[in-house]
Amino acid sequence: MQLTPVTSVESVTDQVMDFLSRLKKSGEAHILGVARGLDLSFSQMRALFVLYDCHDELAVHELATRLGLSMATAGRAVQGLVRTDMVTRREDTHDRRVKRVRLSEHGRGFVNGLLQAHRDAVRECLESLSDDERDRLSQALLPILARGDMPPATTTGC
Repeated sequence: MQLTPVTSVESVTDQVMDFLSRLKKSGEAHILGVARGLDLSFSQMRALFVLYDCHDELAVHELATRLGLSMATAGRAVQGLVRTDMVTRREDTHDRRVKRVRLSEHGRGFVNGLLQAHRDAVRECLESLSDDERDRLSQALLPILARGDMPPATTTGC
């Protein structure tokens, strides 16, 4: 009896990276359309996603910890986001030295737009597949996504 060869982790890693790279490239136009005209740094973009996941206010030092940034860098990122009306900032009611930040409605709408742009890019890619290819991809993903040992989608701790 001949056994089916096991696909190596490296081979599947290469295939998944190729697939994700194609998704990323197809989505760049969608995403850049949403972010057009804004001059946001990578730290500011990450801060928006952390605040989006948290829903509650965070002290700037808590945001800095979650982003792995210094207080000064996080403070500058927040200052820029406040100027663009993506984030609101206020003094803590118990300690005026602490500044609390949260995503504004404008910021929440912006992040929703980015998430929708990612979704549109995936949809566009999947629309290029045949019905049979989409079905096989879905069948391959179902047991993987149903597993309880997968890492969480976000790691912001909120």
